[in-house]
Amino acid sequence: MNKYGGIFIFKPDLAEKDLEGEYTKTEEVIKKHEGKIGKSEKWGKKRLTFTIKKFQDGFFLYVAFEAPPQSIKALMELFKLNANILRAQLTREE
Repeated sequence: MNKYGGIFIFKPDLAEKDLEGEYTKTEEVIKKHEGKIGKSEKWGKKRLTFTIKKFQDGFFLYVAFEAPPQSIKALMELFKLNANILRAQLTREE
């Protein structure tokens, strides 16, 4: 199992309860693919450096987790399919 850090940017027009549901769903997807959540930080709404899908703001979520290397590709594919995630970035941490 390797350690990873993930930053997720969600659409800024999500209602509070929908946003909490998306946070939970993101963590559940990681757990479903044999991941173990270390910590999760909600960074709130921030201005984006550049426009993504016609949005200039987004809600940020940081998740530190451990997962097997073979699950990362599947996770990224699932995050790309989620219409409420503007951008997802996973990096391996030492």
